[in-house]
Amino acid sequence: MYTYIIIDDEELIRKGTIKKLKGLQDRVTCIGEAQEGSEGIELISRLHPDFVILDMQMPGINGMELLPYLAEHYPDMPLIVISGYRNFDYIKQAISSNALEYLLKPFSKEAIREVTLKAIERIEDRSQIYDQIKTTENEKEQVQYEYDLQIIKNLILGYQTSETHLTSGKLSFISENHDLCLLAFNFSSPVSEDSMNALLAELGVEDLILYFSSPASEHLGLLLLFIPQQNPVHSKKFVDQILDTLIPQLNDLGLSPVVGISSVHSSVSELGQTYKEAAAALNHQLISADAPFCYSCQYDYESLAISWEKEDELLFRIEAGMEEEVSELTREFFRYCRTLPGCTLADVKYQCYLFSDQCRQILDEYMHTPDSLKSSASMQDVVNHIFSLRDLMDYYKQFFVNIAKMIRPNSVYAIDDVIKKVQIYIERNYQKNLSQEFLSSLFYINRSYLSTLFRERTGEKFVDYLNDVRIERSKELLISTDRKMYQIAKAVGYDNVKYFFRIFKKREKMTPEEYRSAHT
Repeated sequence: MYTYIIIDDEELIRKGTIKKLKGLQDRVTCIGEAQEGSEGIELISRLHPDFVILDMQMPGINGMELLPYLAEHYPDMPLIVISGYRNFDYIKQAISSNALEYLLKPFSKEAIREVTLKAIERIEDRSQIYDQIKTTENEKEQVQYEYDLQIIKNLILGYQTSETHLTSGKLSFISENHDLCLLAFNFSSPVSEDSMNALLAELGVEDLILYFSSPASEHLGLLLLFIPQQNPVHSKKFVDQILDTLIPQLNDLGLSPVVGISSVHSSVSELGQTYKEAAAALNHQLISADAPFCYSCQYDYESLAISWEKEDELLFRIEAGMEEEVSELTREFFRYCRTLPGCTLADVKYQCYLFSDQCRQILDEYMHTPDSLKSSASMQDVVNHIFSLRDLMDYYKQFFVNIAKMIRPNSVYAIDDVIKKVQIYIERNYQKNLSQEFLSSLFYINRSYLSTLFRERTGEKFVDYLNDVRIERSKELLISTDRKMYQIAKAVGYDNVKYFFRIFKKREKMTPEEYRSAHT
């Protein structure tokens, strides 16, 4: 009989989990419950369970602190993590602590039973491994090899940064006789480690390569090359030979990868850097090109500033809660990027980051969102592991549409009066280059009709109303700041400072300087 304890601050979750495992009562039994981390540590120390089920969010010592503690003090004990949040930091901590599974609440009876059986299997397997270590040196070497693989994977993904030495005889030659190069494959379809390793064995190159699937993306695979130490020219030739052998096979399987290639490194401790370089190479792939290889040090990357004429329209449609229009504009933006010479995936990511940052500001204004929603860290972690323009588009399209959906019920534009909508837009965006043509396109109204209707409803021409708003804002800045005149002119929407002076004096019967002197 195997034993477990459950650590969760919600009693209903604890009782519900125990009930769901009742069907396995002939194999497992719960010997303790805790509602926070320190209580759980005491239970584990006293009862010595075979495995632990724990929540990530708890009072006191939470899962983010408890997981590394248990991994350090009970490295062989399977840990099953349950959480109500699909949080990348939680998942990363679970992976780095060698958690057996990360289950999202609410989970089914079948899901918790399946992972419990995996825990039992791991316990039994580990017990068998320990027995084998005692019997033969060969089997001890295999265990060390598996351990080295995990170390290498952790170093590549940045989960482990400390200096380490490989202990297995099979891999210890890496630090002595071989350089290292990492190839990051972004596949068009998911591929398993087993199928890739089978292909490498079929091609007869498995002794030169280690392959790992990335936990961050099912489309991303990491291939570590062991290169006999030689000059850089021969190293590049060696990499090209491997790719020339491998890529046609992958294309035939319909996987069509783009490959980011790191520079060559001489130390295992530099594996984290190889991943950064390979990811940077993928990020700097030209989105209009079909070349499958991207070398990290092939050329100096120059960022491209993307200027898209419909940026303001996209932000307006999001704030107005217009989901279909937001979806189509997002697709249009990505189509536009494809037409730009020299545009890379990194350039598109950066522009999308700027869009999303403005969206978060809009969302915060409406929803007063908590830090977990305002923070861009977890979102950026996801984007960092997207290396396909199509996947990036799908991700941001869903993100922008979700923001529009959240704002729609409370949008300032959720009114029927079109002139009032125009006034609201002017008051919120006076600093931008506004024209009647642009506003008539935003609100789906004929330009001439908008001009006539605006004057009838407000008693002013469109341009006069816009200037009124801008001058009022400039007066506030003149009194409350010490900005220079050209800075204030720019801040309220005037690129020409002389024109700003002329409009200001016409309305206020004095220059901006005179107004500042009179009011400060």
